[in-house]
Amino acid sequence: MNIKQMGVIMLLCLANIPGIQAQSFNNLWKQVDQAEKNSLPETVVKLTDEIYRKGVKEKNSPQMLKAYIWRMKYRETITPDSFYVNLKGLEQWVKQTVVPMDRAILHSLLAEIYANYAVKNSWTLWRRSEILEEVPDDIQEWTENIFVDKVRMHACEAVADSVLLLETSSRTYLPFVELGETSEYYHHDMYHLLVSRSIEALRKMNDSNFDRSRNVKPDIAELYNNMLSTYQRKDDKEGYVLVSLNCLKWQDEIKSDKDSLISLPQNFYVAELDKLLEDYKSLEICAEVYRAKAEYALSNGRRVAALQICDDAIRLYPDYFRINVLKNIRRNILTPTLTVDIGRSAFPGEKMEIRVNHNNLDGFTIQLYQSKNLVSEQHCSLIRSKEYESKDTVLTYHAPEEVGAYTMRIVPDDFTEKISEKEFAVTRFKVLTCSLPQHQLGVLTLDAQTGHPISNARVAFYSSNNQVQIFNTGKMERS
Repeated sequence: MNIKQMGVIMLLCLANIPGIQAQSFNNLWKQVDQAEKNSLPETVVKLTDEIYRKGVKEKNSPQMLKAYIWRMKYRETITPDSFYVNLKGLEQWVKQTVVPMDRAILHSLLAEIYANYAVKNSWTLWRRSEILEEVPDDIQEWTENIFVDKVRMHACEAVADSVLLLETSSRTYLPFVELGETSEYYHHDMYHLLVSRSIEALRKMNDSNFDRSRNVKPDIAELYNNMLSTYQRKDDKEGYVLVSLNCLKWQDEIKSDKDSLISLPQNFYVAELDKLLEDYKSLEICAEVYRAKAEYALSNGRRVAALQICDDAIRLYPDYFRINVLKNIRRNILTPTLTVDIGRSAFPGEKMEIRVNHNNLDGFTIQLYQSKNLVSEQHCSLIRSKEYESKDTVLTYHAPEEVGAYTMRIVPDDFTEKISEKEFAVTRFKVLTCSLPQHQLGVLTLDAQTGHPISNARVAFYSSNNQVQIFNTGKMERS
C-alpha cells in the first residue's frame, strides 16, 4: 500500500500534545524512519504498534491513525493477507469512534483504500458479473459495482459535516501534515483537503471504467459545485479560483464522454478561463489561470500564443510564489533542440543522408574525427520555425574517401552544452547473412556499390559477452 497515496492525510493531530509526550512520539518516529532506511519491516511494525498502543493509552487520535496506516503498510509487505484484517479494523474504527473529525478522516482513508484496491485488481473485476444481492463478507469476492458503492459511500460520508471541516484548520495537525503549496489560499481548512480526496477517489473509479452501471460523474460534479458555492459564500476568492481551475480541467477532460451528463460548447474551457481573469485579475492567484491557458495552448500546438500568455503573466505577477512555473513553460518553448540521425555505414565518397529534427536553432557544425584526430569540419544552416515548432530536415554529407571508423561530432550553434556524437564506418563491404539448417549461418560479402561478391574477406562475429569468432570467406566467381 503506497504510504504517499494513503498518508497525505496523516495529518491527524486531533489533540494538543504536551511537549514531553510529543518528544516521546518524535523519538519513536525517528526510530521508525531509521528502520525504514535500513529495510527492516519487522522493526517498523513493532515500533508503529508501540506508537499505536501509546496513542490509545493517551487518547491521541493523530498518532493512532498515523501508526495504524504505517503498520498496515509494513505488515502487508511481510504478510500480504494482513491487509484484509487491517481493513476490517479500519471499518470497525469508523463505526465506533465518537469523534466527528476522526470519523470524517477514516471515511476518507477508506474511500481511497477501496479505490486503490479496485484499480490494482481491475482486470479481475472487469471479468466478473455484478453481484446485486447481499454483499459478500470477503472483499476478494466483490464485484466492481460493490466497490463503486463503497467508494461513493465513504467519499460522501467524509465530507458530510462541511461546517466542522471548514472550522477545523489543518495547521492544528502539524507536524503530522505537510501543508500544500496552495493550502494558504483555502485558509488551511480541512474541508478542501477532504473534498479533494473524495473527488480523487471517485475519479479513480471513473478513470478505470468501474462506473459503467453506476455513473460517478454526477457525484464528482456535485462535490465541485458544493465546494465552489462554499468558497463563494465565504468570499474566499483565491480558493474559489483554484477550485474553479480544477473543476474546469475535469469538465474539459470528460466533455466528450457519452455518460458525462454535461453539455458544454467546444471552446468553453478557454472562455471560462478568460471569465476568471476578467473577474479576479487583481489577484496574484490568477497567475494559475494564465498557467492553465498556456498549457492548453501548448496542448493544441499553439506555441506562439502560449509564449505570449506566459509573458503576460510574468509581467502582471512577477512576485507570485509559483511564477517560475510559467517561466519554465516559456523556457521550454524557446529552448533549442537538435536530433541528428545518420546511417551506421557509408561507401567511400558517397553522399550520406543526415536526418535532422530541430527547433529554435539556426544551424550546427559537423566535426569529423578519426582516431581522435579532426579530419574535417562543416557548418550546416537550418531554417527555424516562426511558430517555435520542431522541423524535420534532410541534409547531405560526403563520406570520407578513406575507409575506417569515424566519429561525427554534432555542435549546435550557441548551444554547446548539447553536443552529441555519432559513430559510423566508411567501408566498401556489405555483409548479408541468412539462417541455414542445423543452426548454421550463411555469410555473403559484397561490394556495397556494385553488389559484386568479394572473395577472401575476413568476417568477425562478436557475441554479447565480447567473444570474437573470425572467418574467411571463400573465393567467389562473378556471374
